[in-house]
Amino acid sequence: MTEHVTERLRHLAAMASVEVTPKAARDLGEIGEALPAGTTVYITALPGSELDELIGGAKAVRDAGHVPVPHLPARAISGPDVLDRLLGRLREGADVDDVLVIAGSVKSQVGEWSSSMDVLRSGLLERHGIVRAGVAGHPEGSPDIPPEVARAAVVEKNRHAEQSPIDFRIVTQFAFAAEPYLTYERKLREAGNRLPVIAGLPGVTSPPALLKYGIACGIGPSMEILRKQAGGLIKLATTRHWKPDDIARDLAAATAADPEILIRGIHLFPFGGLQRSAEWLSETRAAAGLPA
Repeated sequence: MTEHVTERLRHLAAMASVEVTPKAARDLGEIGEALPAGTTVYITALPGSELDELIGGAKAVRDAGHVPVPHLPARAISGPDVLDRLLGRLREGADVDDVLVIAGSVKSQVGEWSSSMDVLRSGLLERHGIVRAGVAGHPEGSPDIPPEVARAAVVEKNRHAEQSPIDFRIVTQFAFAAEPYLTYERKLREAGNRLPVIAGLPGVTSPPALLKYGIACGIGPSMEILRKQAGGLIKLATTRHWKPDDIARDLAAATAADPEILIRGIHLFPFGGLQRSAEWLSETRAAAGLPA
């Protein structure tokens, strides 16, 4: 890599965050120094789970010396009273001031709220002292959201961000190659997006798990790229661990070449391989000249 690309990889690695389930949050202490103190750790709200699990997960992340970012799935929140209580407990129990607002599973809608904008318009994030918030992005689309609706939502979120004191960002679904992220970001910018984009990368995991999550999440075009890069699905399946090295390097090169690009960091989905993903992040930071 050139020195400029290495510098960009250094920046992306320095901004890296990871995602865990509430249960996995309790195991963060076992990872040790592979995750630097103060790492941003997202706590996922699994479909059908109790929202109270987010509180325990956020507290475990904070107790491990990291920054908790719980998911707030609009469709799993029955209304403003429930969100008000949840935010109050997250602030009191884990000093949460950063969240990821998502629509959530269509199958788990429990009230009138059906989109992340319902949560954002409530004003409750500001009232509870939330100062940063992520919203979801889908580089390869979402099976639940028509493309034109997704584009309109990004425009609406930009308008909301202009009027809110909260520092917003877009955190994307994962893909298996750099091109979907780059195409997605470019189209968003052309549509007027000004929010920074955090690229969600698959973490270090087994190829069967990688393919399983890719199919479940509707990852399409880059699935074919992954197959070609790996020399076929059979060869991929015999690989012990898949690593996102190529994606991270290609994103670093692209951001080095385009000073206007809004991709500002990476976010890892460990898919059950939190230890291995944390070690990969440590190695990547060290290779780019950062302390592990």
